[in-house]
Amino acid sequence: MDFELSTTTIDGVGAMLISVEGELDISTVERLGEPTALAVSTGCPLVLDLSACAFIDSSGLRFVLRAHKALSQEGKPMVVVTDRPQVRKLLSVTAIDLSVRVFADLDQAIAWLGTSGSNGDSASQSSLSSSTAQGSSPSSAGS
Repeated sequence: MDFELSTTTIDGVGAMLISVEGELDISTVERLGEPTALAVSTGCPLVLDLSACAFIDSSGLRFVLRAHKALSQEGKPMVVVTDRPQVRKLLSVTAIDLSVRVFADLDQAIAWLGTSGSNGDSASQSSLSSSTAQGSSPSSAGS
C-alpha cells in the first residue's frame, strides 16, 4: 500500500501538522521520526492527522505514546485527528485516548489548540503552509 506523509505548519497556533495517508505500521513509522523530533526540539505543539490512515499497528500506537511523552516533557500538547472507527477503537482500547486528546476533525483540534494556551491565537485565523514527502511501503500479506 502507498504511504504518504506531509508536514505543515499551522500558523496562528504555532503547531506542526503531520498528516499520514496509508498504513502506519512497522515499515512506515520511522518516517514520522524527523518531523516529530523537529516539533519537540522547537517546542511546537503537534497535530497528528490520521484521518487518511487506513491501519495502525502496535508500532504506530507506540509512536503516538512516545511523541506525546516527549512533547509533554517540553510542556507542549499533542493531539490526534481521526474519524476512522477502527483507529479510534484502538486508541480507546489501549487507553491512549486518556492521555492524548483525540478529535474527529482537524478544525476541532486547531480550535482546541487555539484555546489551550499553546499560542493564544484564535484558530479561526489559522492558515497552512506545507511540504510533502511521498513513498511507498510494501504491503504485507495477511495484515
